[in-house]
Amino acid sequence: MPATSLDQVVSLCKRRGFIFPGSDIYGGLANTWDYGPLGVELKNKVKKHWWTTFVRKRIDMVGLDSAILMNRRVWEASGHVGSFNDPLVDCKDCNERFRGDKLLEEKLGVEAAA
Repeated sequence: MPATSLDQVVSLCKRRGFIFPGSDIYGGLANTWDYGPLGVELKNKVKKHWWTTFVRKRIDMVGLDSAILMNRRVWEASGHVGSFNDPLVDCKDCNERFRGDKLLEEKLGVEAAA
């Protein structure tokens, strides 16, 4: 069985009504997607399962649904502004993107410094 490419998966999802290019009827917006009827149902089921598994079934967790657009001081206090760095490596052969620290650990058995 031949390997399925990401383009084939996206094409199938578009044909079946799971996703549509974002703002498509107004000229589109690159790299954005809107969920169609089936996509909304699938997304909601995945989200519900994740929430049940990682929040509701655990006594040491509570749920929070906050905006990603926040006052800069929130990001500074969390350390994201001053110290966040996640180097990525792009593979030219498979067109995939990998975290550099994970590649070092998986391929070389070397633990990357935090």
